[in-house]
Amino acid sequence: MSKVLIVTDKPGWSYDTIAKGLVRYNNNDRLVLDIAAASDEMDFIEREHHRYDLIFPLGWTQIISKKKPLYEDLMPFVERRKLITGIHSHRSWDDYTSLPDFSPSPPAVLLDRLSRLRGVNTVSRRLHQIFERAGLTNIALTENGVDTELFSPKKPVNIDPRTPLVLGFSGSKDIPKHDYLKGFSEFIEPLSAIPNVQIMVLGNRGERQVQREDMPALYNQIDLYICASTSEGFSQSVLEASACGRGVLSTRVGGCEDLIQEGCNGFFIPRDLERIKTVVARLEADRGLVASLGENNRRVACDRYSWNTRVKDWLRFIELHLPLG
Repeated sequence: MSKVLIVTDKPGWSYDTIAKGLVRYNNNDRLVLDIAAASDEMDFIEREHHRYDLIFPLGWTQIISKKKPLYEDLMPFVERRKLITGIHSHRSWDDYTSLPDFSPSPPAVLLDRLSRLRGVNTVSRRLHQIFERAGLTNIALTENGVDTELFSPKKPVNIDPRTPLVLGFSGSKDIPKHDYLKGFSEFIEPLSAIPNVQIMVLGNRGERQVQREDMPALYNQIDLYICASTSEGFSQSVLEASACGRGVLSTRVGGCEDLIQEGCNGFFIPRDLERIKTVVARLEADRGLVASLGENNRRVACDRYSWNTRVKDWLRFIELHLPLG
């Protein structure tokens, strides 16, 4: 029996969602998976890490600083040979330069730090290709999953043309840089000017943050989910909306490139407002197509991205990097 400590950032955030998915769907009786949040359990991690065979901070920025002093080792009390970690985004290392049609190379110093760990996982094919091309060899592809039982269709997509087509968005938009990266003010909010189209922002941050168990009800209030980001690893919001039977409109970013089958469960959009308006106006006029996108996307989510399926790669990655002896 091997014990692995999965380290998340904050309860309720993306890493916490992934960790809970791994624990819930862990079917490997040789692995015991525990979770600790770095935000409020660092004392526990430092005190108890020696009791675990492997420490798995889900994101590399939990063990390698992306702030000054750059690339300093964090969690120095854990031996590097007991550490595995993951790459979940472009923004943590690309100085915010990634775009749907442009992928910079990761810094050499980051590659050096990551190469010293037992293993590194990536959550999208694009991230995997970027780091593999850059020469990182201790990497594996483990795409994100979604709890298709919690996130499920409870309300059908609205096909009544007399009522608005509702587009949903979830993400940080109150900080100017985040707003640019997510494209909310520039490419999503203006879509409400299209006749019979409504924009719905799902969830908040801070004290107004919506609990995860309440999010399925919000996804079920929309007809389509929209992502206009400059880059994404593999958006949990996109996966959750998909599992709730909603089609996705997205720029060609991260996991969306792997999820979307053009015209079947969603459409790719450029970061060009007029061209996005054309796509949305077409869908507003064809509610049958909107419903079909949602039905197909639910099937894709269940067949390819349910944690029942995706957990296999994650557990294989963990077991492969357990220290010998």
